[in-house]
Amino acid sequence: MYIQSAHADTFARDNLPPTDCQPEFLLAGYDYPQRLNAGVELCDRLLDQGHGERIALAGNGRRRTYRELTEWTNRLAHVLVDDLGVVPGQRVLIRSANNPAMVACWLAATKAGAVVVNTMPMLRTKELCQVIDKAEISLALCDTRLLDELIDCQELTPHSNVSSALMAPPTTTQSLTVWR
Repeated sequence: MYIQSAHADTFARDNLPPTDCQPEFLLAGYDYPQRLNAGVELCDRLLDQGHGERIALAGNGRRRTYRELTEWTNRLAHVLVDDLGVVPGQRVLIRSANNPAMVACWLAATKAGAVVVNTMPMLRTKELCQVIDKAEISLALCDTRLLDELIDCQELTPHSNVSSALMAPPTTTQSLTVWR
């Protein structure tokens, strides 16, 4: 039996394995709320608890506090929802190396209610197309340095309507632009 979900896009739930093949979740004794958002818990909640000036991320020659990370991820989440139309449960692909921008995009997409599908930079067109097809991806957040294979996938996959928001390399001041 499933608990009620906030997902408007039910693809992830609809494609779960049969109940008898799923793990048993032993949650007795844990006081989890009916709904929990990992992005909010990992950013906003720590800010609310007074940790705003503590270091949350360090990378690419810069340190970001929980306050900065929360503000950054909230801005990105608003772009995802208000400008790109992301709905809870929608699959959003993130194509990036491990860096602070990738972390911020993951947190923002999670805050927006998306099901995040991370891919590693080593994936080439064939493997990336398989991920896009299997998860029925309609939006990708992509580091501009890794865009070539994503462009190739748009021509080769049934889900060729994938639109992308581009993350500029960490050495630039540009952060997120939309490419369709």
